[in-house]
Amino acid sequence: MKSSQIAADIVLVSHVIFSSKVEEPFAGFIAIKDNKIIAVGNQDEQHQWVGSETNVYELGDQLVMPGIHDNHVFFTGYMSMNRGIDLSKTSTVKEALALLVDHSRSLDASQNVYAFGWDQEGWGSLPDQHLLDEVFPDRPVIAINRTKSYCWMNQEAIDKYQFSPDHCSAEARALLLNDMLKDRQKVKEEFLGFCHLLASRGVTSIKDIGFDEYELLPVLKELHEEGRLPLRVHFVLEPVLQPLNVDVGQAYHHQYQDDHLRFQGYKIMVDGVVADHTGDMLEPYADIPGVRNLRVVNYENIENSVLEADRHGLKCCLTAEGDAAIRQAVSILEKCRQVNGPRDARHSISDLEFPHPEDLKRMGELEIFAEVYAQILLLNPSYQEAYMGEVVDKKDEHRFYDYKTMLDARITVTAGTDLPLFLTSVPDSIYAACKRLFPDGSPSGGWYPERGMPISEMLKAWTINGARHQFMEDKTGSIEVGKYADIAVFDRNLFETPAEELRDVKVVLTIADGRIVYDTTRIKVSQ
Repeated sequence: MKSSQIAADIVLVSHVIFSSKVEEPFAGFIAIKDNKIIAVGNQDEQHQWVGSETNVYELGDQLVMPGIHDNHVFFTGYMSMNRGIDLSKTSTVKEALALLVDHSRSLDASQNVYAFGWDQEGWGSLPDQHLLDEVFPDRPVIAINRTKSYCWMNQEAIDKYQFSPDHCSAEARALLLNDMLKDRQKVKEEFLGFCHLLASRGVTSIKDIGFDEYELLPVLKELHEEGRLPLRVHFVLEPVLQPLNVDVGQAYHHQYQDDHLRFQGYKIMVDGVVADHTGDMLEPYADIPGVRNLRVVNYENIENSVLEADRHGLKCCLTAEGDAAIRQAVSILEKCRQVNGPRDARHSISDLEFPHPEDLKRMGELEIFAEVYAQILLLNPSYQEAYMGEVVDKKDEHRFYDYKTMLDARITVTAGTDLPLFLTSVPDSIYAACKRLFPDGSPSGGWYPERGMPISEMLKAWTINGARHQFMEDKTGSIEVGKYADIAVFDRNLFETPAEELRDVKVVLTIADGRIVYDTTRIKVSQ
């Protein structure tokens, strides 16, 4: 090291560094000082940045890449799936009820009783509401199952929170989730645990979705002011209990433009889910002749809300699965340009399960971002058990999750998880979206592999493209001098890992804003 040279705090040396700026990884080093990347270069140049206090990580063939940005997260969903007593190891309803009673004794009489993780298959049947009514007549009890598809509840909970056991989506549970967020200290502990979990997945930034008004904000502000916010939080509002409130959005937009805590607009639901026939389709479902959607979509209301938000310079994400809904979403965002004038809006459409190729072409021309759940194939145990070929004609099955056509249309594709639908996993996303395989490894050679995404594009979707969607591409999302030191390290080279080994790949080191927030490298760090 030259006497005039600045010594780095951390130097990472690897044969496999993916910068997100070029398609192929390179052998080299990254030097970090405070919270910025101060040098990137060939391995033989690293020594000039190493001082007596520099921590040097010799990482060999372990992949180093920019920190992960998960572009579609519900912290409240994670919170509700992890609060209370864990019933995942119970084998009977009677055993679960005993645990609930025992847990309730540790709570104040005014507190709700929460539980999670139970499995109908393990119990043999759905639990009876009356059991809870008899034991807990005066306090709400809510126990959500492992798949988030059913809540075992007593009448007190049903009356208070206005949803039924078999209709318990996050949106349906909005009143409950808002109530759960009132315990600030508990939420703070849960959020820090959530951040640690994400750090173990290489995540340094998220886009988190809150209902109506962002009730998590006081906790995040407090953590930020204390210097304890472990990742970058971009937050959006989803109107659920109230109409879209532009005044609230404008206030957030003016107040929260920090690089750690930033308002990003709105998420608006368009249709439902193709798998249960509530996705809006151009043609009737193959397994329900004559039916294109079991749920009516009010496109006029959606269009009015989006136009109003866009008129005030606020970004929108439209969630659409069926090809009819996607077409309408594209047309609504196109109308924003026609009515309000063109601007660098960076609107997006999420889910995009069954798009028509012509509408993907329109998305590219209109510079509409895509938010995809790259791990989505993993919801199906195998190709044989997958629903896609049942709900549409076999000749159209290839249009599901058509990443190749998105890329050909020059759409900026970002990656998210809809967490808690999935936990963020870059290796799983490569397995599902690049290798195009189901959990059991079927089918041989991949499911329509020509529709998949190259690994380099998958990594960009998790990094620079997500940063670009949040207007942060000049500050993070790639490994470049002057950018924030947000970095993830995996225990092997993802470009060369065989498909059958991909789901075993782990994150070993995560650096967020220059701070090591997760480290299991077991590498002797030289100084």
